[in-house]
Order: sequence, then structure tokens, then C-alpha cells
Amino acid sequence: MAVGEFALIEQLQGRLGGGGKGVLLGMGDDAAWLDPAGQSLVTSMDTLVAGRHFFADVDPTDLGWKALAVNLSDLAAMGAQPRWCLLSLALPVRTEGYSHWLQAFAEGWRTLAESSGVALVGGDTVATDGPLTLTVTVLGVAEQGIMRRDAARPDDLIWVTGTLGDAAAALDLAFVARSLPGWDFACSAAQSEALEARRLRPVPRLDFGRAAQAAGVACALDCSDGFLADLSHIVKASGLRARVDLEHLPLSPALRDCIDQDLSRLQRWPLTGGDDYELIFCAPPSLTPSLMNIAHSCALPITVVGQILPADPQATEPVDVCWQEQLMVLPDIRGHQHVF
Repeated sequence: MAVGEFALIEQLQGRLGGGGKGVLLGMGDDAAWLDPAGQSLVTSMDTLVAGRHFFADVDPTDLGWKALAVNLSDLAAMGAQPRWCLLSLALPVRTEGYSHWLQAFAEGWRTLAESSGVALVGGDTVATDGPLTLTVTVLGVAEQGIMRRDAARPDDLIWVTGTLGDAAAALDLAFVARSLPGWDFACSAAQSEALEARRLRPVPRLDFGRAAQAAGVACALDCSDGFLADLSHIVKASGLRARVDLEHLPLSPALRDCIDQDLSRLQRWPLTGGDDYELIFCAPPSLTPSLMNIAHSCALPITVVGQILPADPQATEPVDVCWQEQLMVLPDIRGHQHVF
């Protein structure tokens, strides 16, 4: 059933609108009026397209969560506190049951938004003959500076929050289930469910990011394109190199059982798979006690996986990946490739 733009906006406003800290005027006017109260403003935007970034048959509740989560993860990597967000929704013209879809989408979005302290303050809606497309902009504030990808220093330890590779393995299973190209592998129903939950409901590491920045961490980046690709962004921006021990990459129990020391799977999922939305951060060894205390208070495991090295003009790769002290040949695919 067709629906007018203003009716759609009213439904979004009713389900997701409302005030928030620093919101002087939110949804319902030509623009939002916000007051960051003298703090630095940090912002990020991401676009998700059905068929390219998510399956068209995804549960809209999961989509609502993830559309917001992937943007909040960028703020977590900067050490910023999320405050506000904007949502642009391009809805296919002949979407059936749009009201039910919107209600479910709003439920997933609202659950994460409320726990993260972020308010929807505006956006846009449009009908489209193309695929469902979402664009989310998040705005956060920072009081004491931010973490940056170009701030690594020689001898910094390379850390990772949480675990890596679950989402990539789950995506392989999802492709195979839809008769699309992907790696098929044996796993139990419980393992598959655990991996899929990580793919569909990533948790942005907001509390840890803010605490780490306040403790003195200057360099971080969220792991979205794949660990190797994203770490390469850090070392290239910082003009340095890095060494990583593949066996130290943190794995969930479900993924560890599925990998079972298979090097090809280690490289495909935790090393290059992407979509984890964990944090990669670099810090001097002197910060280790503080970081471990922060991790404990956040109930979040963190793992040292390598070290930042000085620049070497003779090096052919930005990152040395080792397995049991032996240098490995890097895979051809280092992470997600954005192709236009």
C-alpha cells in the first residue's frame, strides 16, 4: 500500500523521535537545532544498500540495530560520546507491509539508541524504484581530544577488543544458505547461531573507546573492512610498519572450534574478514595496567596481537604477519574492497 512522505515521517517521529541532551529543536522542522555546549563535534556517515551491504530478506529489527551500530562504532573509535543522529530512508515504492516493517526496524534501532544515549533528530524519506537504502549520520561530542588513525608510535602495542572473525564466518554460512558463492564448513546449530548474532547485532565499543581515550590512548580505528586492511590504514597514516602474530588474534569459542588451527580459515575470517566492529588501538606498554582495568570495568576482553615498528623504506608490506614466529605470505585479499 502506498504511503505519503509526511505520514511516513510522522510514524518515524512517533516511534523514534523525542528529545535528547542538547536537543533544542528536534524532528518536525526544516532542520534540527543542537547545542554541543562548547564541546568538539565528531560526526560520521554511512550508507547501506540492500543487496550490497545486507540481504534484502534481513529481519528489519536486526537491520535497525545494525544500521545505527556501524555508525556508532566510528564514534567509539574516536573516543566520542554519541548524542544525535540523522536517518535517510529510501523505501522501494511497492514495499508491502511497510507499517509492520517500519515498526520492526524502529524496535531494533530504538533498543540500541536508548542504551547508547543517542537521539534521532532528523533526516529524510524518499520513495525509490531501486533497492532499500539507508543513510545514517551520527554526531557525537568529545571533551579531551579524540583518537586518530595517524597517531601510532614505534613500540606501541597493538590491541584488539572482543573477538574477530565471527561475522565473516557467519556471512559465509549465509551465502551458502542462499546458494551463493561462499565457504561451506561444518558447525553446530548453536555455533551458527552465535556467529550470526555477531554478524547481525555488532556492539559498538563506546564505553571502552571513551575510557581508553581519557586514559591516554591516541590511536584507534574500528575494524569494519577486516583486521589486516584496517591495521594497514593505521600504519600507512602513521608512516610506520607493524608486526602481528596470527595465533594471537582473539577468537570466540564458536569460531575457534570451527577453525581448528586451519590457517586458511584463520586468514579468511579473523585476519581479513571484516564486519566485526571491534576496535583496533595502539598504545605504549606503560598504559597496559590502565587498559586492563578499563577492560575489566567494561566486561570486555582486550588482547595484544602485535607491535608497531619503525618505518622501513626497504619493506614491501606495511604489516608483517607471523605464524609461530614464521613470516607468512599475505593473502591477495586483505579485506573488504570498496568497488565503484
